[in-house]
Amino acid sequence: MAAISVIVPCYNRALLVRTAIESVIRQDFLDWELISVDDGSDDQTFDVLKQYAAADCRIRAFRTENGGVSAARNFGAAQSGSLVKYLFFLDSDDELEPNALRQMSDYLDQHPEVGLVGCQFQDITADGRRLGTGERSRWAPGKIFPRKLPNEEAETPFAVFFCGTGQGPFAMYRKNVFEKTTGWETAFSAHEDTDMFCQMALLSKVHFLPDRLYLKRAHPEQLVKKSGLIEAGYTKFRQKWDNFTPRTEEEATALENANHYYYSLHRPCRDLKVAAKALREFSSNLRYSSLCWSLKLFSSAARGFLGYGRPMQATNNRIR
Repeated sequence: MAAISVIVPCYNRALLVRTAIESVIRQDFLDWELISVDDGSDDQTFDVLKQYAAADCRIRAFRTENGGVSAARNFGAAQSGSLVKYLFFLDSDDELEPNALRQMSDYLDQHPEVGLVGCQFQDITADGRRLGTGERSRWAPGKIFPRKLPNEEAETPFAVFFCGTGQGPFAMYRKNVFEKTTGWETAFSAHEDTDMFCQMALLSKVHFLPDRLYLKRAHPEQLVKKSGLIEAGYTKFRQKWDNFTPRTEEEATALENANHYYYSLHRPCRDLKVAAKALREFSSNLRYSSLCWSLKLFSSAARGFLGYGRPMQATNNRIR
């Protein structure tokens, strides 16, 4: 029985999934199992997974009908061993540094109040070359304006994730906390990780390590390149969490504070920043669309600062 389950959902990743699996095999922490889930690929992905499973008893390969990455993650988590303490969801096109599992599991061992620990990441090219770039930004309420949490500040409040920052696949989950969530949201086209971080942050503390333990690969097929899906996913995320019904007084307080901060300060500041950028673009290219976008964002920021940007339903949530 392993201490950590690494869950790798795959779809048409016959080439790149090899590097993901090899990065787990190279870990300096040996007490792991790898659960690979082929989400109905139509290439040779499942054959690759079976080859690794045949060569290493710690690796298991499953094949499901195509249901999306969230469904594959949920399926993989359900296959995790009964004595497993921690879960790590590794995207099939990314990699881990050799000390990633050890460092994050050690941290959770030493901090039993923490249900989720994340890390920083580093961008890599399609062929695996390190770029030295990449940063997870965490924006939290400050005394006056939003503040960017420094790397040395580990604890991360719920409001950070409610605002759509700080999320990502680079994190280790305490399994007995993850099991209290509703799982990965299958209805989202994107931002399912933001939703999961919100769920975990309501149930336990979330901390971050400054170390770049996750290698995030950039290539043309990535979902993040499909802006339409990202926007649609964020819209569904906002609808869910603006209407989320708290289960306890503590959750009600966290949701109320986060909602007020997001609509009265975080989003207006973000709109103001983007509006200024659009105005600069208009001054250089004289495109009418840039001017209209800038004016729309300035108006949105003003409404937020004046207290008119908050949706009505966000003020009417009640404890179940």
